[in-house]
Amino acid sequence: MTAKLIWPTVVVMSTTGNTSHCLRCGRTLRSSASITRGYGAWCRAKIRAAAIAEVVKGFTIQQAEKARDLIADAGLVPTSRPGVFRAVSSKGDATYLAHSATCNCPAGLRSRTACYHSLAVRIVMASVTA
Repeated sequence: MTAKLIWPTVVVMSTTGNTSHCLRCGRTLRSSASITRGYGAWCRAKIRAAAIAEVVKGFTIQQAEKARDLIADAGLVPTSRPGVFRAVSSKGDATYLAHSATCNCPAGLRSRTACYHSLAVRIVMASVTA
């Protein structure tokens, strides 16, 4: 470790042995949170955006917008079961249990494709794990 005096009284400490680098771009990581994750803030945001874009594939634009609105309005509440959320209906008068694979809303029960509640769960889970 070396110490360097910079005018007038600032001491800069630098380490030459154990530096951590971003696993994506190779830049030096300075934040303890970034060092723990292995990625810098920008790279982590890019990885999260790519994971969310992958999750949204196969859904309509309307479903993606409704899912984002549900998340923004805090209409998705985690339950004690991992991966299961309580989702508020569009009208706000009912709640449904939603998982990334299925939902017990009317659209989720009658359709072969996943509803926007399930998409909202997938987006939340992708953003947490990325």
